[in-house]
Amino acid sequence: MSTSHYAALLFSYSVALLAMFGIARRAPQLWPAPESPAFARPWRELAWALVAAVAVVAIGMLYSRGWLLPATSRHRPALDAVNQVLIYAPFPLLLVVRRQGAETAWLPRRGILSRVTVGLGLAFLALAAYAVARTGIAGWPRLVAEVYAPAHVSSFVQVLLEDVSIAILFVRFRGALGPRWTLVLVAVLFAAAHVPGMLAAGAGAGALWHLVGDVGLGVLALALLQRLRDVWWFWMVHFALDMTQFFVVNRSGP
Repeated sequence: MSTSHYAALLFSYSVALLAMFGIARRAPQLWPAPESPAFARPWRELAWALVAAVAVVAIGMLYSRGWLLPATSRHRPALDAVNQVLIYAPFPLLLVVRRQGAETAWLPRRGILSRVTVGLGLAFLALAAYAVARTGIAGWPRLVAEVYAPAHVSSFVQVLLEDVSIAILFVRFRGALGPRWTLVLVAVLFAAAHVPGMLAAGAGAGALWHLVGDVGLGVLALALLQRLRDVWWFWMVHFALDMTQFFVVNRSGP
């Protein structure tokens, strides 16, 4: 991850989060800031969520060894999307087993299309901010085309499942520890989860320092998500900005 990419990413997320904060204040009918879900035995629910997290890691290891659906098919993106569902299945299964509603995963069932549409608009705004920071606004059309390429369908599914999983963990950590400690803890855990991949890619100490910024950004994002109790809109932004890692800057033009 180059410094220019990282700085553009922080800028883009900040723009999207600030815009969403303003939209939510002007559309209280969609984002009324509902009460946080409560559990009769919060530590027990946290323990169950951690079991699900361990199961996800274990299935992910099977995936990395090629023990799920074959990744060599010409239909790889679609198969990979199914693989992502299999990897993250323990978290939806947790909701079923514990008989807990979608609201405990920040998945409101009212106005889903409107929420996703707002998120898509924010994603385009964030991509415009990213393009301005890296190439100039003239590079925005190419960036959008690359982000929403059909080959990224697996990542599209994976990002939603990742966001839902984080929401499930956050809600249960919050029930046991309270909001302040949970904000910092989950942001740190999310940033730390990127360390093995960064080390495997040969990242140096300078790149690892970016994780400090990731924690700060994570706290801001989680604070807003906690207030809105909704990952539908964030899914769009998260996916779009995740895909910018594959964007190659053409210095000679857009």
